[in-house]
Amino acid sequence: MRYKIIVGLILLLAGYASVLAQNNRMDCEQTLSLATEEFNAGRFYGIPALLKPCIDRGFGREQRQRAYLLLTQTYLILDDPISAETSYIEILRANPEFETDTALHAIDLVYLSKKFTADPIFSVFGGIGLNTSPVRVIHTINPWGSPISNNYTLRPGFQFRGGIDWNITRELALSGEFNLLNSSYRKSQTRANHDRVTYIGNQWWMVMPVSIRFSDTKGKYRPYGYGGFAVQWLVSETGRVTNIKTDEIDGGTPQSNTRESPTLRLTSFRNKINQSFFVGGGVRIKTGLDYVFADLRYSFGLTNVVVPTSTYGGQTPAIEFGHVDDYFRIDNLALSVGYVHPIYNPRKLKRARTKSVLKLINRSAK
Repeated sequence: MRYKIIVGLILLLAGYASVLAQNNRMDCEQTLSLATEEFNAGRFYGIPALLKPCIDRGFGREQRQRAYLLLTQTYLILDDPISAETSYIEILRANPEFETDTALHAIDLVYLSKKFTADPIFSVFGGIGLNTSPVRVIHTINPWGSPISNNYTLRPGFQFRGGIDWNITRELALSGEFNLLNSSYRKSQTRANHDRVTYIGNQWWMVMPVSIRFSDTKGKYRPYGYGGFAVQWLVSETGRVTNIKTDEIDGGTPQSNTRESPTLRLTSFRNKINQSFFVGGGVRIKTGLDYVFADLRYSFGLTNVVVPTSTYGGQTPAIEFGHVDDYFRIDNLALSVGYVHPIYNPRKLKRARTKSVLKLINRSAK
């Protein structure tokens, strides 16, 4: 019973606080409307004092943008450039993507806006996804002395990724990532006597890609493309071998005997450091001030994954079950979805971008 009373009191207080906050926002909306009327009537001096109580305690983000926009215009008219600049910074803190428009705003406000930016210098992102790893054979290893037929088939894997973008310009960014990737592949070998050997390998990689990305910066859907280079560290490879041996018994009737290996550890027979280059693209979808993304990437392996001494004459755990590695590179096709958070940084520019506005002013004066 006591717990029910406590929970009830908490809910009652939360509801009361919500009602107070809503009433406060409504009161401040009325204050903002009154300040706008004062501005339109040419009574500028009382506007800062009128807005201050709600700025200190009551405005939501959208209301703060409108309030500081009104203050910036007021201070420009009152010839108070320092207060105008301070107010404009607050506009960008309320809405980092705010931009002036010559069709909507006074030219002096547009001119002031070119001295500031909130463009993010850095953005952080993370994602998850699925992948598959095509194998590209460099050299087929055949120690059996009879014809063989090899077939590599795709298997699914998954990956986690995270990283940071350094935004050189609005369109161009340098990206660094860390990926944890699980990949898999299957090798099926058929021999002249119809014996079949299948190996399924499962790999864990730590991948560190660096890339240059070019992005569209307008609209809700923003496509992008990129290319780069990655260093990959093979953490482990485990696999299983299935050997189906076909023998002929009396009368020529074939009989198959299946032998399966336990899980084998082949990491020590692999080159642990590998390199790749990759290309990719996708789309970022704007959600508020952040983005969700879908990304497709293809990585071209540059390194022979197999240690050469582990094939001819090598004693890997898989040889006992009839499996010998080819020399091969491994590619990767990955589809990821994730989230991007730009780290907005409202600031005054060291070099103002006012030339276009000055040209517009000079053109209007003629």
